[in-house]
Amino acid sequence: MLPEYARRRFVPLVLVAAALGAYVMVERELPRERDVVVELGDAAGDVGDVEVSWVRARSNSEEAELTTRWHFAKGTAPARLKARARLPDGAWEVEVGVQRYGTREEVRWSGRVNLERTPFWKRDNLRNDPVILPVRETLR
Repeated sequence: MLPEYARRRFVPLVLVAAALGAYVMVERELPRERDVVVELGDAAGDVGDVEVSWVRARSNSEEAELTTRWHFAKGTAPARLKARARLPDGAWEVEVGVQRYGTREEVRWSGRVNLERTPFWKRDNLRNDPVILPVRETLR
């Protein structure tokens, strides 16, 4: 049994250590802002609607955790559509649907994106490159 003065000193330290341990365990599941670039390329002038859906990879659910939609007047869509997505770390299945003017068919692009972050004690996490979705390949 610890004397009273030792308990007063060590109990706060144990509580702080437990809180830090709990934070480390759940920190990777907390969503954070990420820069995303949807590359439409030269075909951007014909793009009317863009929809981006994010589904967790290896999940049993087909329901998207995040869906973003944009509508553009003819000739106003940018070649590089910049956006922000608030998602936790991990592997994601991304599906992009593009509706072009002059056609009823929707062009679809899909791919897997790994949103991993390096630990804070490594210096390479200071540079956050955007996630680039190369949709232009399917718009040719």
